[in-house]
Amino acid sequence: MTYDQLLKLAYKKVYQHDAEEEAAKLLLLELSGMTPHAFYLSLKSPVEPAFETLYLEKLDEYLIEGKPVQHILGYSYFFGYKLYVDDRVLIPRPETEQLTDHVLYYYDRYFQKVQVRVLDLGTGSGCIGLTLAKEEPMMDVTISDISFDALEVATKNQELLKTQATVIQSDLFENIKGTFDIIVSNPPYIPDDEAVGRTVDKEPDVALYGGKLGIEFYEKILNEASKYLNSKGLIAFEHGYQQKEAIYQSAKNNFPEAIILQMKDLAGKDRFTLIGLGGVLSEEK
Repeated sequence: MTYDQLLKLAYKKVYQHDAEEEAAKLLLLELSGMTPHAFYLSLKSPVEPAFETLYLEKLDEYLIEGKPVQHILGYSYFFGYKLYVDDRVLIPRPETEQLTDHVLYYYDRYFQKVQVRVLDLGTGSGCIGLTLAKEEPMMDVTISDISFDALEVATKNQELLKTQATVIQSDLFENIKGTFDIIVSNPPYIPDDEAVGRTVDKEPDVALYGGKLGIEFYEKILNEASKYLNSKGLIAFEHGYQQKEAIYQSAKNNFPEAIILQMKDLAGKDRFTLIGLGGVLSEEK
């Protein structure tokens, strides 16, 4: 059997289980150990029987057990970095890469490469805060989470990325000291009664659900953030597309003088809210 034939067999199985072809392809690519370019050049090459058995066993974990491919592999890619993930943390999403990119862009634009203190609230795997620390040496980053399990994962990723960040166990601001120039957060935002997909259901509830309307954590953060944000500061959120107006109103209530910028993700859904103080975002419309 060739890689191409094995992939076609996988697609038949995927169709029978109403699953995702891209997940089956990703699993095959990553287990092969090849680069994407080498993989596509090898589609007509024969597959070793032992590898075929391994792949089909792992595919069954995805199709039958509903285990996310990233949990099967033990890693996920974020901003070009390979991060360790397991069922203790949310799997990093492309939208969160966009949030990280927005923070880097507005840091360059409004903080002009000076040293800043950054707080990543509810860090999970550490993907946002650790990537910021890796990408911008002038960022003094603190990552925090209520979950000790999540912080174990984040600490492992800190070692993998060989970057520096202060790690704090905290229920939002509970154990946070001092003030910050940038506060970034991708807190749980799925409404409590909303159904999620089978593989998403394998991720921790504490990282998914955000109260009746999904905005509970945003309101808590915004209600307290003024005590932890410097006079020239930025708050950056990722959120659900249906929560744009509620988060805008909460931001306006807590920071009436702030500039509030809301943006869509690559799928055209309202996904990000940025709140700027002291001239940050002052030129945005």
